[in-house]
Amino acid sequence: MVDKKRIKVLNVITLFSIGGATETVVLMAEGLKQKGYEVHVATGPNIPAEGSMYEITERLNIPVYTFPHLKRAITPFSDLLIIYQLFRFIKKNDYDIVHTHSSKAGVVGRIAAWLAGTPVRIHTIHGLPFHRYQNWFIRSLFKLIEKFAASISHKLVSVTHTIVDVMTKNNLAPPSKFVVIRSGFAIEKYLNFREDTSSIRKKYNLRNDDIIIGKVSRISILKGHKYLINAFDIVCKKISNAKLLLVGNGEFENELREIISRKNLNDKVVFTGLVSPAEIPTVISILDILVHTSLHEGLARVLPQAIMMGKPLISFDLDGAHEVIKDSVTGYLIEPENVNALADRIIELASNLEKSKRFGEIGKEFLRDEFSHKKMIEQIDTLYRKLLSDSK
Repeated sequence: MVDKKRIKVLNVITLFSIGGATETVVLMAEGLKQKGYEVHVATGPNIPAEGSMYEITERLNIPVYTFPHLKRAITPFSDLLIIYQLFRFIKKNDYDIVHTHSSKAGVVGRIAAWLAGTPVRIHTIHGLPFHRYQNWFIRSLFKLIEKFAASISHKLVSVTHTIVDVMTKNNLAPPSKFVVIRSGFAIEKYLNFREDTSSIRKKYNLRNDDIIIGKVSRISILKGHKYLINAFDIVCKKISNAKLLLVGNGEFENELREIISRKNLNDKVVFTGLVSPAEIPTVISILDILVHTSLHEGLARVLPQAIMMGKPLISFDLDGAHEVIKDSVTGYLIEPENVNALADRIIELASNLEKSKRFGEIGKEFLRDEFSHKKMIEQIDTLYRKLLSDSK
């Protein structure tokens, strides 16, 4: 049996902005700390426009070390420098486990831990770095990098079974190297949500009789907002009281606003801007339908969150969406980029709110506690203890 009180863990993540992977790291660090682990976080700085998780970790007394050269973009000089800096940091602090998250940190962090001789090296794959929308050369290069990084890992944690299938089919790692552990969250906050929503409706100028379609994600090109806007334009011709709530911000926002303006939808679309993790349950609570049009995602955190609140979902049938949505039972899975199909499904649910409610109730029963952060922490704890025992 490993003495958990002496186990030192370093989580490495590319950015400390608000996002699913960062929230998972913080929840994991908090839970493992309560179990007696000493948990630190190494990260690149947050992007101010994408929010920050520093205040939360400060309140939880979780040490966070920021490395300015750890960035999302590939920059050879900075990437080599950060490998060296992390290597020295890991060596100096003598960590038992280095657990990396996100694509960039996953590569540089694992190389640094490997060079430092860390006993256990784990990487969580929140989403694959290669996808169908990249050119062949970039996609092939990323696969080679992932194959090498996998070879120096003791275990690969995947948030979906789909990611495991893709990795193994591309011969990037054997099936035995993977374990599926969902990216958990505090499901009780969603299941037991009881707040008055009148104030948030007022904040966004939404009437009680508006049918609110929502999308929660960073506003970037691969999140597929333009397909939703094109579909919503069709929806508005059939459903006069439809409103679209876009939760988040990002680099594609100005271009998206131009598209909305050209379609004369300004009075129908509401931008909330960046919303903190604590506010997400309140925002989801006012939605009638949640739509997910991302072109590349491991498994969007908002999908199980919305299901926990009894909301029906419509999503492009990509990546891990089918693992939480049962088509025509808890929501709809549609062909990616198919605007007409997307519009048809929104109109169908918006015209039959009783069916929407039924979808949502079935969804809650279907998922149960699969995404509980408590379950995630127990699974991580078990994995850590096993790998440390094996390393002796």
